[in-house]
Amino acid sequence: MTATAPTKSIKLWHAPDVMDAVMLKGRFVGHRYPPHSHDTHCLAVITGGVLAVEVQQQRRLCRRGDVIVIDADRVHAGLAAGDGQWKMRVAHVQPGALAAYCERLGIARRERFDMPSPFISDTELSQHLYGVNWCSELDHDAFKRSEVLATAVTGLYARHAGRPADLPVVRNEPALVRAVKDRLRDDLHAGLTLSTLAREFDVTPFVLLRAFVREAGLSPHAFLQQERVRSAMPLLRGGRAIAEVGARTGFSDQSHFTRVFKQQTGVTPKVYQAAFS
Repeated sequence: MTATAPTKSIKLWHAPDVMDAVMLKGRFVGHRYPPHSHDTHCLAVITGGVLAVEVQQQRRLCRRGDVIVIDADRVHAGLAAGDGQWKMRVAHVQPGALAAYCERLGIARRERFDMPSPFISDTELSQHLYGVNWCSELDHDAFKRSEVLATAVTGLYARHAGRPADLPVVRNEPALVRAVKDRLRDDLHAGLTLSTLAREFDVTPFVLLRAFVREAGLSPHAFLQQERVRSAMPLLRGGRAIAEVGARTGFSDQSHFTRVFKQQTGVTPKVYQAAFS
C-alpha cells in the first residue's frame, strides 16, 4: 500500500536479504487509499488502530495483529476507521523474488501467494511477519532475520494457501540435529544464516529448520542464543566485565547481550552478576 496523503510518521527502506523487499513502517492519520494495485505482493501487519480494507469484493475492518496478503495486480483500497488512525508494517515483494526465494528455501517455486482471502487472523504468522520487518529495520542479526523469514513464508503456505501446500516431507533427523547443535556450540561467533548453515550440512534450509525444531523444540537461532547465554553465566559469576562477557560469547554489542540475556533469564546481566558478588 502506498501512501498519498500526509502521515504522522513513515519510514521506507530496502531489504536485500528479505526477498529484496521494500519495507515500510508507518503511522497514518486520516488517510485514505484510493483503489489501486501494485506490481509487487503486499504483506502487511496492522500494529495499531483500525483500517477498513477492500480487496476486490472482500472487505474487512483490520485491527492490531491482523495480516493482509495482497498479490501483485490485485486492486485494493483502504480507509482509516475507528479514531481515524492506524499503524502497520509492510513488505513489498516482487513475484520473481518470491519465486527465487522459494527455490533457495527448498520448497516448490511460486510467484504468487494465492490466498483464498487476503485477510488472515493468525497470531504466530503475525508475529513472524512483524519480526521480519523489525529485524530488517533494527536488528543486525542476519541469522535471526533469515530464520524468521523462512518461518513466515512456510507458515503462510502451510496454513493459508488456496491450493494444497506442497511442502516437502521432513523426516526425523536426530543425527543431523546433533551435528548442528555441536556446530553452533563450537563457534558462538559464527556469522551464519539459515542458508549458510544448511549448505554446511548439505540440506535445504526448509529441511534443516523443520527437522531442528521437531527434534530440539526450538529453532537453530534460538538454540544458539541459549548457548550464548549459558556460556555467559559462569563468566558473569566470575566477575568479568559485562561488555567483555557479551563480546566473548558472540553478541554484537552490550545492548544486544542485555536484551537476549533478559529475555532468557528474566533479569539483566548486571542484576545476575550482582547476585554473586
